[in-house]
Amino acid sequence: MKVARLKYTHSEPLFRYSGLNPVSASNNESIKLVLEGEVDVAFIPLTYAAQYCDVLGMIPHYAIYSRGPVLSARLFKGLGKGYAAVEDTSVNAGALTALMGITFDRVKDPYEALSRYEGVLVIGDEALKMSSRGLPYIVDVGELWERKVGKPLVYAVMVARLGVDYGKLMGVVKRIGESLGIFMSNPEPLIREVAARLNVPEVVVRDYLTRSIRYVVDDEVIDGIRTELEVLKLPKCLRVMPR
Repeated sequence: MKVARLKYTHSEPLFRYSGLNPVSASNNESIKLVLEGEVDVAFIPLTYAAQYCDVLGMIPHYAIYSRGPVLSARLFKGLGKGYAAVEDTSVNAGALTALMGITFDRVKDPYEALSRYEGVLVIGDEALKMSSRGLPYIVDVGELWERKVGKPLVYAVMVARLGVDYGKLMGVVKRIGESLGIFMSNPEPLIREVAARLNVPEVVVRDYLTRSIRYVVDDEVIDGIRTELEVLKLPKCLRVMPR
């Protein structure tokens, strides 16, 4: 069974010790891999999962979400006017549009954009780097969502193409769970590795992977997804597969 993971640091605990050899993809690439049949299972932004609920089912075991400040999704303060966002964001841009009433131009270079826009939404590892350097920001998306909505903000969900072999699918789920368990029992080796690769302090990575980002789906997360779909005005047809 072919699997895709999101390329950002938040996915490392789910896959580092899984032995799955997943395809690594950006947010925008991940949905294409599933729809084109290149992979059977993937983590994709909730926005895309909702839009393609006729061909995808959500696996209700693991997701990527936060409760409170997230560090890797911030609207950084710029010097110009208007707002911009990096190209590979949909959930976070949708959240800020819904909660702040702002819209975004799309940009490739967030650093250059800071000189032209009042605020630039940056996500993923680049946002972690900018946060660790103390760049001023207007709002942390996870923190704003917690304050305004009071429920988990789900960035990505685990999905499978409808009709895949259920036994093999549960095998993938099991190996992801084992990887997460290994990380949680001894997080320091991966924290040191990621910190060195990103050139950010270990304390930032530790806080991010062990406090900010969460993975295990429960009833509260499922309820949070329903609320998120409503707030972001997304289709409410997401199919939740049996456990």
